[in-house]
Amino acid sequence: MLSLPRKYREVVLLRYYEEFTLEEIADTLGIALGTVSARLTRAKRKLRPMLEEWYYD
Repeated sequence: MLSLPRKYREVVLLRYYEEFTLEEIADTLGIALGTVSARLTRAKRKLRPMLEEWYYD
């Protein structure tokens, strides 16, 4: 997680640890709903190879 850029880390933490809705994240961070969705998608895309490497080691 720490290797993610802050803008991606924020949305991941709010979504999956704090269980915020996408709308709540958008309001909290003052960004558009589409931006929240895009950042979550990009964060998951960046995390996937890291998690696969960790899992298979």
